Amino acid sequence: MPPASKRRPTRQTRDAGSGPTIGVRRRASAQTAKQAKESPQIMIEPEIDIQEVALASWNPSTNILMYGPPGVGKTRLAGGAPRGVFLSTELEGAVSARVAGSTARLWPAPTWPHAVAGIRKAERELKAGDWFILDSLTRMQELYMMWILERINEAQPHRSLDIPAIQDHQQYQNGFKRWYSRVINMPANTIAICNSMNAEDAEGEPRVIPLILGKKGEISDSISAQAGVILYYSVSRESREAEAVGRHIIRRVLAQPYPPWLAKDRYDVLGTSMDVGYRDDTVMANIIDLIEKAKANQQKPRAGGASRRRRPAA
Repeated sequence: MPPASKRRPTRQTRDAGSGPTIGVRRRASAQTAKQAKESPQIMIEPEIDIQEVALASWNPSTNILMYGPPGVGKTRLAGGAPRGVFLSTELEGAVSARVAGSTARLWPAPTWPHAVAGIRKAERELKAGDWFILDSLTRMQELYMMWILERINEAQPHRSLDIPAIQDHQQYQNGFKRWYSRVINMPANTIAICNSMNAEDAEGEPRVIPLILGKKGEISDSISAQAGVILYYSVSRESREAEAVGRHIIRRVLAQPYPPWLAKDRYDVLGTSMDVGYRDDTVMANIIDLIEKAKANQQKPRAGGASRRRRPAA
């Protein structure tokens, strides 16, 4: 048996009336630190006075979400909005809008910081009656994830620039929703452009919704819920079946839900669908005119709009 001075101290339990051993104290301290780190933060909402506003006089900005397959002319259609400003990752699409006679201004957004700076610039400079066109949300979300991974890689070089971790998805989903909330809340009207994607609802039924990734369509649904108008834009079924080309192609704007396609019109003035013929670049201006008239005449019977009220062949 070694001398008492060289014996290793045994772990002791705490007896009644005695203090904890060093080992026990360390464990207690570690547990306390962990508990403090994981405990929820206390948050108290500030006191706010709510001001009543007459519903008839409430006139917020108009927010349109337009989606569909790539290459059908969504940017060209949006370019018909009056007093338009493009915040664009899709410069080729902006060229098509210019060729169609659009007088919109262009703010290029090749990176995510440009997309954020564009929102700040719009909040400062654009006013009610202007149309802020984001082209496209699909690409901007991709740029956001690329930017997140670049920042992480700068701090942790072993992390891949191409493979996000689970916590990275949560960051970019919540951050993108917060960014889009700023879009919705600015004084200017907005048109957000997306590609389309196939999804399923809770019962496994097919859906066609805006291509905004995250949580099996939940992020797309969250963004869609904030828009007052959702338009699905594509080549009409008749044109696809006839294999039409060039000036014979008819495109169609769907403004009411027609499963599996998502669409909505809170103003109930656009009808079920509108057909867009070759070089018909007035449709978006007509859509906006119908919406603005409905907002200006909230207390009057609503007009039916200039579209066909029929079951569309999307």
